[in-house]
Amino acid sequence: MWGKSPTTGELAVAFVGIAALALAFPPSADARVSRIVIDKKTSPAFDDASFGAAGQYELLAGMAYGEIDPNDPRNAIIQDIQLAPKNARGMVDYSASFQIAKPMDMAKASGMMWQDVPNRGGRLIIVAAERLLGDVGLSAGWQGDNSGGTAPGPNNDYAVVPIAKNLDGSSITGPVIGRVLNASGKNSQPMFVHSNPVPYKPASLDTKLATLHTHASEGMDGKLGDVREVPAGDWAWAKCDANTPFPGKPDPTQICLKDGFDAKLLYEVVFTAQDPPVLGIGFAAFRDLGSFFKTAQADDAGTPNPLAGGIKWAIARGVSQSGNMLRGFLHLGFNEGEDGKPVFEGAWPIIAGRRIALNARFAMPDGVLKLYEPGSEGPQWWNPWPDKVRGLPVGGILDRCTASKTCPKIIEHFGAAEVWGLKLTPEWVGASAEADIPLADSGRRYYIPSAAHGGGAGGFSAVPAAPPA
Repeated sequence: MWGKSPTTGELAVAFVGIAALALAFPPSADARVSRIVIDKKTSPAFDDASFGAAGQYELLAGMAYGEIDPNDPRNAIIQDIQLAPKNARGMVDYSASFQIAKPMDMAKASGMMWQDVPNRGGRLIIVAAERLLGDVGLSAGWQGDNSGGTAPGPNNDYAVVPIAKNLDGSSITGPVIGRVLNASGKNSQPMFVHSNPVPYKPASLDTKLATLHTHASEGMDGKLGDVREVPAGDWAWAKCDANTPFPGKPDPTQICLKDGFDAKLLYEVVFTAQDPPVLGIGFAAFRDLGSFFKTAQADDAGTPNPLAGGIKWAIARGVSQSGNMLRGFLHLGFNEGEDGKPVFEGAWPIIAGRRIALNARFAMPDGVLKLYEPGSEGPQWWNPWPDKVRGLPVGGILDRCTASKTCPKIIEHFGAAEVWGLKLTPEWVGASAEADIPLADSGRRYYIPSAAHGGGAGGFSAVPAAPPA
């Protein structure tokens, strides 16, 4: 733990130093991205502004099409990858949107690429201070559940991933939990995971095939108070309001109650969903887009990589949900490219204290890892550390990249919100809180006391300071 809160300029300088020490890697001829399509170009961009020695910038937006070898050990960890449809070469296809911000003249680029993880589909552009340095920005899609803003659209970044099927071609089914909180009245309510709708629908609208319970209370020890089941005839998968009372109009995304909702109760529904998307492919897509734009000369059809030869170092950066995505990305070993080398020399998870719940069947990556939400399984700390409380073996987030020698240098920083509201502290002291866990040699940690999630007034900013004139 570092005791002194850094300035934004210090954070930027720290990572510039990381990049300066990193070695450039030679291009790979086998990048997993097989085709890119750039369908939107704004040149010059940013109101024709010029940024120091880097000059004017341009924006390139499009789609990347890739394929994954399900038998490669680097990909075999993806949940249901063997149940995804294969192309004629036995590979699994996917696509992901992207946007690049780059100097119009790549000879003026710094060699640094910031690959940002979009938060729930929000497209990202490197800030003006990074443009003044000549850095390149890449916003790369990874979330394929089409919820929380990640549905395909012209100004967001997303992934399109396949649906897993049983080996006989039939639909895969499984249980999904949805919740309704703080609701009152007789209008129907959508199911939520955190503040976003549950991305899965029931396979049947027959309420006898699902269960709906109310909870009067929930304790941190897992104890529930006054749990009652709502009879199947007293609720419906339907949209209802004053004009369309119970049982309402059938709708698989809404719950309608005969007697209405009580704000004092939490409502939890367990239902059977079908056709899970292979969301873990999002990790591989993020990896492969980074590898392609960093090292490739062209795609399989000969379309030039617009960054070819201009990138020496790459840093992955994510805020909140996106920082949790980076922690999951590293934990599952995805910083190892198919050439066995690191994709990113640096990683910067910001206000992120857990791992994204992405690599599971019927995953829910939109959660914020509250009580009863997935994402806190396994080690939450960088270095190997025992977990006696949960009876888990010694482990750490960096175990896989340590074994493959592909770990990036890491900077992370947090505010008070992550400590009190997002279960950050086990990263520091483990599940038992018996001792401080040593920080990884390759990492630096900053804690900014009393700061809200994302900073705000009186807090902090992750935007680097402009370089001196």
